[in-house]
Formats: sequence, C-alpha cells, structure tokens
Amino acid sequence: MTSGKENNANNKNDIDAEARKGFKQKSKLEQTISVGAHGPPELKKEERNRFLGEFRERVIKALTFGQVHEEGTYEEILDAMNHPKARILKIDRNVDLDYAAEYIRIARDKSLSFNTVDSPDYKGDIGLIVAGEEAVNVDDIMVESRYDRLKEKGVPEEIIDSVGKKLCDSCFKILAEKAPEEMDKYEKIGFIDRLLGKKCAACSED
Repeated sequence: MTSGKENNANNKNDIDAEARKGFKQKSKLEQTISVGAHGPPELKKEERNRFLGEFRERVIKALTFGQVHEEGTYEEILDAMNHPKARILKIDRNVDLDYAAEYIRIARDKSLSFNTVDSPDYKGDIGLIVAGEEAVNVDDIMVESRYDRLKEKGVPEEIIDSVGKKLCDSCFKILAEKAPEEMDKYEKIGFIDRLLGKKCAACSED
C-alpha cells in the first residue's frame, strides 16, 4: 500500500512526464517560444521544487521556515496578500501552523486560497509563499529577516528577542526611536506589573 507522500510524488512525476512529452511534440518554433517564456521543463521542475510547487515568476513574497516560526507577522507578507495578482497562500506542511495562524486568517479574510503542501522533492528552506495564478515577476521575493533588519537599525539583540513581551520605559524608548513600526509587537511594563515584581524582558529592570 502506497503512502500519501508516494502518491503525491507519483502524481507529480506523471505531470512532469506529460509536460515533457507535450514539449517534445511542439514545433521547433513553439519550443523556442516556450523556453523563452517559461524555461526548459527540467529547469522549471527544480524551480518549482524550491518554491513549494510554484513557478518563480508567480511568487510575490516568500518566508523561510525560521521566519514563519518567529513571533508576530512580517508586514511584507501582509503587503503581498494585497497585491492585485495575489491568489494563494501556500505553506509547507512541516511548518507549525500555530505560528502561521495569523497569515492564514488574513489570507482567508482577503479571499485568497490557502493550501498546505508537501513533497519529498521540495528543496531549500522556504516555508511559506504568497503567489499569483500568472506571472508577477517580482525581483526580490525573499523577505529580509526581522533580526537582521532590526540589528541594522541599531536595536539591541535583547530587545529583538523579547518580541511579544513587556519592556521597561528605557527599552521601550529605544525601540520607539530605532524601529517605531515594531512598537505594537511589545508591551510596556505598567504600574500593576511593577507592584507584582514584573521585570523587563530585555534588561530585567522594572
């Protein structure tokens, strides 16, 4: 008895074989035009294996597994879902969907299709993509990691790693000065927190 993964792999191989067969049946002129527009079938297979089964030119934005598993959401993915050609959110089945829940909710609110996908042929570290049904040809589809972006802005590592937690007035001020767009991802320690002995997640001050 074959597993679901084996069936998916067999189906994918059948589709690729059919695509190559159809390609060979085209005239030389048709083959030239097809390669110019879409590339050789074998090359595109490798491309699709990297981008969760999608052609590179259809991908609007992509996240690595590590980025999906971070607290909060990436604004770039939310913007990608607003792209006029955005049609689908795809997530690798190995992603912890608890971390992707907000992306899924927003995709559904925007009436985008949502699929979890899996294949033994998939390569690389891409865990989530937003894509269209036709070419969008976005030059830079990979999102810069939140950690790298905030480090470049001068936000201390301790504050970056405390996302979703409470900060003291001093750390919150640093965040407000360096990366104000991130402020809604943290909370400020309040009066009651201090009475209860709550410490800053970044510097352990009250």
